[in-house]
Amino acid sequence: MYNYLIPFLFYIFSEPIAGLLTDTVVAYTIRTIGTGALILFFYKRYKLRFRLHLPSILTGILVFVIWVVLDPLYPHLGQTAYVPVSSYAAVIKIFGFLLVAPIIEELFVRDFLARFFVNNNWRKVRIGTFSWLSFFITVLFFGLSHSQWLSGLAVGVILNLLLYKTKRIDTCIQAHFVANLALAILILYTGQWVLW
Repeated sequence: MYNYLIPFLFYIFSEPIAGLLTDTVVAYTIRTIGTGALILFFYKRYKLRFRLHLPSILTGILVFVIWVVLDPLYPHLGQTAYVPVSSYAAVIKIFGFLLVAPIIEELFVRDFLARFFVNNNWRKVRIGTFSWLSFFITVLFFGLSHSQWLSGLAVGVILNLLLYKTKRIDTCIQAHFVANLALAILILYTGQWVLW
């Protein structure tokens, strides 16, 4: 369990804590590099095997469209805009947004939490096993952990359905990566920083 909890807790708390002592870019750098290092440290325990999966790519595009279409239609929880003040700030944000966020969020929510709420002996639960309790808790957790909560809820449902269909966590990571890649391109092109 610690190989999921330690990286995720670092991912959640390191930036706000570091932000008390330094500026936003340094705090985000600490979060991104630290979480990435923890993922690499525990990587063998996750047993990830990535294979290109066309339905995951298409799901990622659908997630991107939903995120952008819903964004102006409801009030967000807090402010999310990360405006890069330098080339380095843009690069570190893109690195975290494309590589760290999809991996840590999918590992924690759909690899760990989704199984934990099926059975507390979660290691014996097959990835992609369905239960209503697990479904609702992971959707709510994923949605409400984003300031774009409504988009997060919709995306949580879609990524859960992908997990149930494929029984593979790598498909969710791929879909999340594709959605974030499309968002990053749109954000950098249009300057809609709030979409981060």
